[in-house]
Amino acid sequence: MLSTISSKIIALLIVLLIVLIGVFTAFFVINKGQIALLNANLDKSELARSELQKNLSSVTSSLESAETDKQTLLGSLDLLAKALSDRERSRNEIKREFEQSTKELTQVFERSSDEKTLSWGATGIPDAVNSVLEQSARCANRYRNQDSVCFSAQGTDRPLHRSAVFQQEKPRSF
Repeated sequence: MLSTISSKIIALLIVLLIVLIGVFTAFFVINKGQIALLNANLDKSELARSELQKNLSSVTSSLESAETDKQTLLGSLDLLAKALSDRERSRNEIKREFEQSTKELTQVFERSSDEKTLSWGATGIPDAVNSVLEQSARCANRYRNQDSVCFSAQGTDRPLHRSAVFQQEKPRSF
């Protein structure tokens, strides 16, 4: 009886050992699959990280370029503001000088007793002269450089004359 109990215990232990080995094998296979999946995910995340690093470098260089452009534009803005204030100051100065010269001219005509000066001052300016003066004033404005009235609308088809800019300078004798 003891031998049957011990053989049953041994058989039970062998069965338990086989089941335990099967469970460990199944657990090992499952873990091996999970490890392979985790390695694949790790590779994907490494690729994604390297792609993000490239994108970060690209965005950083774009941002640096934009910052440089911003600084350039701010400098241009300062120059433009200075140019506009200089232009406004010059315009006001010209306006003051014009008003002053108009006053002086009016005083000359009013104080003059010479009949010739008075008749010349009272004479109207012909319309043709006025239109020529107005056109020259408009064309003198540098913002109208593209005005076809001021400049020929068509280009020239003649070759440019050879300039001294591209030739060696020769000493001049007086």
